[in-house]
Amino acid sequence: MIILNALGRAEDAQKALCNLRELALDKADDFLIQAAKAASDGDLSAAVANYESALETGSDRPEIYAGYALTLMQFERSDDALAAARIAVSLAPDDARANYALGHILRILNEDDEALSALTKAVIAEPDLMLAMYEQGMLLSERNRHEEALVNFTRFLKANPGDPSAVQAIESIHQKMRIKTR
Repeated sequence: MIILNALGRAEDAQKALCNLRELALDKADDFLIQAAKAASDGDLSAAVANYESALETGSDRPEIYAGYALTLMQFERSDDALAAARIAVSLAPDDARANYALGHILRILNEDDEALSALTKAVIAEPDLMLAMYEQGMLLSERNRHEEALVNFTRFLKANPGDPSAVQAIESIHQKMRIKTR
């Protein structure tokens, strides 16, 4: 549904939403769908409200906390975002998306050691989670672990051909490696 909205196919997105409702999802799922739709529409206030409503249903699910954490971070509510991400990881320590949310937030807060640990867990749990792969690569590069970072950015580039940020990161790493060998 989010993808359909992003592609400008609002009518198809509404049909998908109706189909999901027919599946008799629980109330928390309905709020999650509404949060995702609000976020894709750029209405972060509505997204936060829907995540909070999902949590009020008593549903302690890591995906609710992870999404809530990432949305709160966009509002620059970093303390609340970090707390929500930590809850997500405590509910599912091996969940890729919970660990990604925690790692992403910690990276923004310059808690790089803990961020790298969380992002590494995310990549191990879901090797195709490209956002985690990219951010882990950035942290590895900052730590002069260039060979490992190159692996990350090369994999990221295979999934996202021509991505300018990944191309620039690879070029920067190659330059650092050349300087180091001189």
